[in-house]
Amino acid sequence: MFPSYKVKVTGMNPKTKYILLIDIVPADDHRYKFCDNKWMVAGKAEPAMPGRLYVHPDSPATGAHWMRQLVSFQKLKLTNNHLDPFGH
Repeated sequence: MFPSYKVKVTGMNPKTKYILLIDIVPADDHRYKFCDNKWMVAGKAEPAMPGRLYVHPDSPATGAHWMRQLVSFQKLKLTNNHLDPFGH
């Protein structure tokens, strides 16, 4: 549904452990659908959910681990169900 998010991390202490998180917030108050190879407005969105942070599955890891290669949140699973028992 969303493009994968990849980032190169630099400047960390190689021996210190870090937890990487991603916070996703709505850009506007519209609902979108993908039609004719583009995203189109498809009405008004549902009320915004309370903020949630999504922890990268490799967390915690050393700075050396994070700086070794691109960090990807490719397998991030999102849901609008705030009672989701699986942490999505």
